Amino acid sequence: MQSRDNLEVPKEIIGKRIRQFRREIGFTVEELAKKAGVSQSMISQIERGQTNPSLDTLWKLSYYLEVPVFSFFKNINSSQVYVTKRAEQKEMTMLHPNVIYRLISTGLDRRFELFELIVQPGEVAHLPQLAHQGEETGYIIQGELEVVIEEKTYYLETGDSIHFDSKLHHKFHNPGDKDAIGIWLMLPSATHT
Repeated sequence: MQSRDNLEVPKEIIGKRIRQFRREIGFTVEELAKKAGVSQSMISQIERGQTNPSLDTLWKLSYYLEVPVFSFFKNINSSQVYVTKRAEQKEMTMLHPNVIYRLISTGLDRRFELFELIVQPGEVAHLPQLAHQGEETGYIIQGELEVVIEEKTYYLETGDSIHFDSKLHHKFHNPGDKDAIGIWLMLPSATHT
């Protein structure tokens, strides 16, 4: 296992997966580049593992390829049993710096993504709502969380759950004074099940 000091982004693996998903959905490099708002050469360099895409670019690619963003980072493993120790679970922050995603499912071959959602307290009115392909189900295990979907706010406390279509613009707000923690299930669109 690599030490945290020597970790490198697995850009070759990410690139191969993006190419695979692009081909599965039937996009040319030019079509995907146009949709994601980047150049054709950028998509080509990403697919060949020559550059690290930004999280913003990965988010857009996951949306147009209709796959969860975590699918770019999955381990290639043919095992039927997967154990991931907490210290090995990948943490990511996307476009909202107050939200941390800890991937707790590995090797599930894109059927679904299971992660711990940690939402730190703080104001998010200035942050944009996000939308992507698929569905989400969440269960709050600690604290309180407001899930803003389109123009409506849903208030959740410990023990509450929510399910929604991820194509609806949404964001998370923690109105409390300690981290809100939930277990979140993300199902990709039917295209990739």
